[in-house]
Amino acid sequence: MDVVCLADCAFLSEAPNLLRAISRSDVITRFHCKLYVLHWPHFARFPVVTYSQQLFLTAVTPLSPIFETMKDTVTALIDTVNVKVPGGRWQLFEFCDLRAVPDAVKHCAQNMLTAHWTKRLPVLQTRPPAALASDAIASALDSIKDADQSDWTIIDFCSGAGGPVPLIENLVNNQRRARGKKPITFRLSDIYPNLDAWMEHAARSDHLSFVPQPVDASSPPFSVISVSTAGDKDAAFDEGYESDGSKVFRLFCLAFHHFDDNMAQHVLKSTLQTSDAFAIIELQDRRVGSLLIMILEFWLLLLVTIFYFRHSSLHLLLTYAIPLLPLLHSWDGFVSCLRTRTFDEFLSLVDRVQGNPKGDYNTSRRGDVMAARGDWLFMHSRRLHTWPLGYMEVTFGRKISTVR
Repeated sequence: MDVVCLADCAFLSEAPNLLRAISRSDVITRFHCKLYVLHWPHFARFPVVTYSQQLFLTAVTPLSPIFETMKDTVTALIDTVNVKVPGGRWQLFEFCDLRAVPDAVKHCAQNMLTAHWTKRLPVLQTRPPAALASDAIASALDSIKDADQSDWTIIDFCSGAGGPVPLIENLVNNQRRARGKKPITFRLSDIYPNLDAWMEHAARSDHLSFVPQPVDASSPPFSVISVSTAGDKDAAFDEGYESDGSKVFRLFCLAFHHFDDNMAQHVLKSTLQTSDAFAIIELQDRRVGSLLIMILEFWLLLLVTIFYFRHSSLHLLLTYAIPLLPLLHSWDGFVSCLRTRTFDEFLSLVDRVQGNPKGDYNTSRRGDVMAARGDWLFMHSRRLHTWPLGYMEVTFGRKISTVR
């Protein structure tokens, strides 16, 4: 008989491609272990290892129901005073958007943002924010009726150094493979391509690639628009333009708030015309809780940098000798909160782009909001990623014709 053996760990409840049973009431730690598949003939004294693989497993310790209920109650009470910042959004400057800031400093800032996405803060976070984002994207793909029959490509815009997308790709495709579904291709893109970082990421996955040319989100090249886009494709081919024949799911991870209203309208117009679905994911919202977290960001970086980047002399220098990175992150994070749009403000952009009057929208029991505009359906949700005030904002749109 064949025996599946999970070794080198004390308690297991999930292995990628095997089990997926994490509930929101779990305390989670992650570590490496090894999967063995053993063949043990009835006449043999010892089994034979027929397959082995290093796995990154998740150990889950359920919290007591009473404690979990208390935690939910406290979280809900705190959220009642976590009010929106009065007034509209403020398009203030961020240091990482300025050309005067050296690239070396920007790269350090990008690396810290990636760490915020992909690493878990003990106690305050049960999972890395990128894992929550991957769940949102996997759920969005499940809601698209031909996601398993047609070829789809997820194009990440404004990728920077890659951010959370390599981890998101890995988690999404692990989920899909575990359910017998074909993997989805992810592609990184940016108006300033970071090829060195992208090549390193792409070398680790068969389903992660990149666009080497500059990609403007408001006017993307033909290679990253959906095959379903209206137009004369033969004429485009004659001019040297060719699509890869897949439908496009656009992804904006911590990016859409960078666009002012005028640029956001152009990006949104292009998105609605040349893609079949999209997701806008922000790690922050425009509430007092997020602003408080960003004020505390300065002290957080002083605590975690030595653990995240202990081998980077530049990170250590710009954090402890000259605390430039903590100041930069705290300011840019504070401004990102003030730039983040509410769902109503997003729908106002859609109405301006489509020239439609305001429509209705509905709220589900979980607090998710849905709205229809033209031939598109939009959904919005908030997900707690850092207890008790850090919320992820997810806006997902898809053509109504693709609704499952």
